[in-house]
Amino acid sequence: MVRYTVRVALRLSVDDSTVSVRDAARIQRFLRDNPDYLVKVKKGILYCGLCGRGPFTKRGLYLHLTRVHAEEIARTIRQTPESPRKP
Repeated sequence: MVRYTVRVALRLSVDDSTVSVRDAARIQRFLRDNPDYLVKVKKGILYCGLCGRGPFTKRGLYLHLTRVHAEEIARTIRQTPESPRKP
């Protein structure tokens, strides 16, 4: 689930069959509500949204996020509600 999330955040190709529809919806909601949480772009250069490290290439940031921040990303996604709460 973490690799899928990072790939979507970096706008890399993804294989939708690797994650359930339920998880994909949760991930899409998380990324829509927090667009700069994982990836920050300054003057066209990629930086880690969690720790501010960089600059990175897309591949470098993918590797950094999946190796260094995988647990934090997974925990944050699990805490994201599946659907918007109704008032």
